[in-house]
Amino acid sequence: MTTTTDEGMTTESRLELPAEESFADAVQRVVRRVDIILLLFPAAVLLVIGLFPSEVRRQLAFSYADPSVLTAFTSNFTHANSVHLLRNLTAYLVVVPTAYLLSVLADRRQLFHTVFVVVFVTFPFVLSGLNLVVPREALSLGASGLTLAFVGYLPVAVAQYVRRRFSIDNFVRRNIAAGLFFVGLSVVIPLAVAVVQPGLTIVLTFVAFLAVVGYGVTLRHSGVDRSTLRGPPPGFVEFGVWSIVVIIAVLITAFPADPLSDAGLVNTYTHFLGYALGFLSSYLVVLFFFDSE
Repeated sequence: MTTTTDEGMTTESRLELPAEESFADAVQRVVRRVDIILLLFPAAVLLVIGLFPSEVRRQLAFSYADPSVLTAFTSNFTHANSVHLLRNLTAYLVVVPTAYLLSVLADRRQLFHTVFVVVFVTFPFVLSGLNLVVPREALSLGASGLTLAFVGYLPVAVAQYVRRRFSIDNFVRRNIAAGLFFVGLSVVIPLAVAVVQPGLTIVLTFVAFLAVVGYGVTLRHSGVDRSTLRGPPPGFVEFGVWSIVVIIAVLITAFPADPLSDAGLVNTYTHFLGYALGFLSSYLVVLFFFDSE
């Protein structure tokens, strides 16, 4: 946005999974056409609104000086120009399908659907409303805040995926989810500080490195080691690694060293809100409604 269940059985089919089910077979089994349509619908909306004349898109933007309930919602699906749209659309088409696959491979389709609906129905109003805390004369538009909410969900989805596919307990799963979120923060904070205090970047990067090492040690003491990764057939570990790379890569691009772009000033505040609230809301849902499964 710019100024701008488990072991050996699925919860859905209640059928025992093949012991050596390949990654490709697992994906083919769990992916549904209706879900693909669901994932592509917001992308289609972004493209359609991107075809509107610039003056119409400007009317759909959220004005901090003259806010309205309608534009609080529509601004999250509107973009300043084609480059802005392409960047956000690309991020969406990488992040959300990754989150979806993690969820369905972990037998958490209902969790993904819940997150999906909450992000697209509730988060536009939440993110726009929280931007009013910082009064300024500006317009806000773009879907990146919503995409960052899905990035916030990714640590939770990865933890669910690891528990389902690598046979770990709830305690370790919570450690993985919270740990990955804070690893993400260790990436975000130095990047955000670099814009206003470049001298602190090296110090914060070193602190972030120590935090990541400490997180790895904690997981090792929790019983997660190389032997844990030898369980499923090829493809499952690689997809887990891909998901973590997506988290880091998107966070790096969401907090650029130079926040001024052709579309305007990158709203890193909204990016941070999306990431933090996306994680917190999904983590609490799992904690209260899925931990007993």
